[in-house]
Amino acid sequence: MKKIFFSLTILATLCLQQACTDILDTTPYDKVATGNMWTNEALTNQGVAGVYASMRNWGVYGASGYSYNVVPFECFGMTGEAYRSVPYLSGTAGSGDALFSTMWKNLYEGVHRANDAITHLDEAGEGGVDEETRNRLLAECKFMRAYYYMRLNELYGRYGHGVPIYTEPISTVEECTKTQSPESEVWALIVQDLTDCINTTDFPDRYLEKGRASKGAAYALRGRAYLMQGAKYNYVNASGRVESTSIDRTLLEKAADDFSKVKNCGYDLFRGGYREMFTEANEACIEMIFSLQNIAKPGYGSSMQLMAGSRSAGDRENATGYSQYSASTAIVDLYEYKDGTAFDWETIIPGYFAVAGDERIVYFLRDKEAGGSEISPQMSPKIDAKMTNESMRSKYLPEGNEARLRRAWQNRDPRLEYNVIVPYGEVYYGTDANLFKTGNNNPIPYVYRWPVGAANQSVASQISMNIASPYDLRQDGTGNVEFAYRHRKFVMEGYDCQYISNSSIDEPILRYAYVLLMWAEALAQMDDLSGAAAKINLIRERESVEMPAYSFSNKDDALNKIRNESRRELVNESVNFYEELRWGTLRQTKYSTYMGYEPAAHACHGTQSNNNGGVKWSDINDYSIWPVPSDEVEKNPKLNKTPGWVY
Repeated sequence: MKKIFFSLTILATLCLQQACTDILDTTPYDKVATGNMWTNEALTNQGVAGVYASMRNWGVYGASGYSYNVVPFECFGMTGEAYRSVPYLSGTAGSGDALFSTMWKNLYEGVHRANDAITHLDEAGEGGVDEETRNRLLAECKFMRAYYYMRLNELYGRYGHGVPIYTEPISTVEECTKTQSPESEVWALIVQDLTDCINTTDFPDRYLEKGRASKGAAYALRGRAYLMQGAKYNYVNASGRVESTSIDRTLLEKAADDFSKVKNCGYDLFRGGYREMFTEANEACIEMIFSLQNIAKPGYGSSMQLMAGSRSAGDRENATGYSQYSASTAIVDLYEYKDGTAFDWETIIPGYFAVAGDERIVYFLRDKEAGGSEISPQMSPKIDAKMTNESMRSKYLPEGNEARLRRAWQNRDPRLEYNVIVPYGEVYYGTDANLFKTGNNNPIPYVYRWPVGAANQSVASQISMNIASPYDLRQDGTGNVEFAYRHRKFVMEGYDCQYISNSSIDEPILRYAYVLLMWAEALAQMDDLSGAAAKINLIRERESVEMPAYSFSNKDDALNKIRNESRRELVNESVNFYEELRWGTLRQTKYSTYMGYEPAAHACHGTQSNNNGGVKWSDINDYSIWPVPSDEVEKNPKLNKTPGWVY
């Protein structure tokens, strides 16, 4: 753990002004003397801002790096795919892997910052602020401590192991000498902190400002804490599956009660459209309970657009996206038809899965003829090069391949094309640096066709190849990498983005649809199947989605449908990995053949360029729990090594 007493450099923080008029502090400061930190309103607000700031630069809520930021918590789950190999996915990560130590340190950094704030705000008259403000800020810091401990406990403390509990400030790393407290004691601290928040009169039910903890957020987080204890899915690594489920009805009733209180605090489903919810204009809408705030300024924005956008997603500085992670094949296939029936490739291309994986590429190729005439002489050799045998050539339709394939994504759950750019589907309006330099800032229409003509081809180069508007979605490379789906959610269109690596769109951590999904799960585990279906149907039937209502025949049917709805609804929100881990399904849905696809198979069973992005469950270590990092064990011998891991 880092020395944090209390030398902060806050690069992107929430400035918690008493008047609640400006919650983003864009004035960095460092090395505030310990004796001065909590002596006046301005410094106290900055100190609390530092507690929030620890959310940045890890998980999906980061602004730099590949292996430890932005990408992991989306591509680690069933819904995402990594462009390059990540050790935790490829089965090579050991207890000394930097991912585990970085997350451990960052989460405890947040804990220690929260402890410092709580200690200095816990007594009347402290902090140099009025009592209403002091109580509110104290509650916010307890919420944040609970949030950091929840992440620590669910990653490192599973199966009863727990993590060290620190509730007092520390001055040096040498003071971090505690062993793990039992998992149940960590949950008890989380619940107590959130209960204190809820019982604080001066803690508002809902802020109109963005990025701040509230009483509604505390109910949602406490409900999740009860749910995680009330329904424990007992995964056994030796068998690779959940062998039993431990149910505590009392805790599940508490979870359901807490989830019911969230709406009373002023939160609900957004009625302005699913797609529109994930835009800057609606980032503070009624559905967003707790989010990480971003602005378009270097060091203060999200790099999600950089990592999830294609080369056609650009900014006003002529930089483009990287497509470092994408939507998985399995999640795309999981979206139902509009009438509620399951998608099946057999209805689109009979015998689809009987064809060898690498040969399925033929179904995804663009047309090379129209009306019997060649469309683009330059593209024909690239198309032909993808068909390596007569069997493949016999399956190709020179002027009908696109129409045949397009049927796969027509008449589906609208959230599919709201979330994902699919081949030959809805136009994506992006950018072109060369045109922008000439003063043309009109959004450029792109459509996703395979194969691409060349690496990161400009509009001008496409025109020279007889490719007309809408142009080919621009990609990296000309290998099989282009056969991966691209994200649309959180990716701006046109030149709306000032800086591609610092998107201004806030990133939701808790939103009301997620609460409804967890609520439905709690009800299903208590055998209230009709109540569970009612919660899920609120999500499915809302405006712009309007999918048929569900009914559940039994508990297993309910849990399966609830989980699938969670996967569809929350794609690219860094939720799925945590849920698959909690459900004990991560190995099944991410690391094993799932829905007919091999791990990291991508859209047509092609591999990423240079064979990157492979997935394999470790033969040595138990990936269902993260290990206490080996360097932490070396520094603190009182820490117990995580069972199932080699040190």
